[in-house]
Amino acid sequence: MLSRLSCVGRIPLTGCVANLRTAARTTIQQKAGQVSRKEVTKDWHYYGKIFLGGSAIVGGTSICAAGLFPNKFGDVEVNALQRATIWPEYVSQRMKSTYVWFGLGLAATAGTMVATKNFVPLQNLMASHPFITMIALMGATMGLSTAQRSIPYSNNNMLTKVALAAGLYGVIGTVLGPMMHIGGPIVTRAAMYTGALVSGLTLAAVTAPSEKYLTMSGPLMMGFGVVACASLASAFLPPTGMVGGGLYTIAVYGGVVLFSAMLLYDTQRIVKSCEVIPKHGNYDPIAQSISVYMTTINLFIRIVQIVAGGNRRK
Repeated sequence: MLSRLSCVGRIPLTGCVANLRTAARTTIQQKAGQVSRKEVTKDWHYYGKIFLGGSAIVGGTSICAAGLFPNKFGDVEVNALQRATIWPEYVSQRMKSTYVWFGLGLAATAGTMVATKNFVPLQNLMASHPFITMIALMGATMGLSTAQRSIPYSNNNMLTKVALAAGLYGVIGTVLGPMMHIGGPIVTRAAMYTGALVSGLTLAAVTAPSEKYLTMSGPLMMGFGVVACASLASAFLPPTGMVGGGLYTIAVYGGVVLFSAMLLYDTQRIVKSCEVIPKHGNYDPIAQSISVYMTTINLFIRIVQIVAGGNRRK
């Protein structure tokens, strides 16, 4: 069930339009000296960083303990990195293809962000009708994701699957294009932090016992529901209030923790799929890569908001 979130539920638009709009509006207001109740927002960022730091310590300790002392935790399975040395060629090729498509998706999204950052009609639509825009873009992304996933991966369908995947990357890149106005250095730093986080978590997943994180589907589903509701509610409540600030903290800082855990789950699920699907079975590297892509985009959005919030308070 959780794997379905990779194509539908994890669409990084719930609250994204409103949050980016709020961030841009707050930056403009601060420059004009018009921000009120700034201390409330500052406090929520402070509490969010405490929560994020505590989660990093607990999660990092458990990951290191499981990797360094597997026998003490009852984990005697050989991890994916060790099994990779004896993988058949088709399993290795599946892994390579999946992460090549993942990299192409990120590159296409980044290029679209740069190309559409000054796309005035969309910016005006976001500013005047954020909720309608969010629903429309979510519908478009869900439709592209579902259609792409429903088509079998084969040479006959390759052109259609690639076109649908490209459309998905283009829509998300277009939505994120206005983020470039937050500032090139901020977006670059956020991209670097996201890359480091994704690389570290991927390494942790492949060095952990093969199914250690696949048991987290239930808690991840519940956490996703909480973060999704908080993100949606933050579209209507500004982060400068007590309630809005709390929801913002859950959506942003809680989202970083949630999607970090989802990346561990996704990575081990992809490895298992590569191994258990028969050689001549229909393994779809494009659909599999989109799960990691969606999780990475969600992390990137939240890290941009955290970095931008830190810069505004300096």
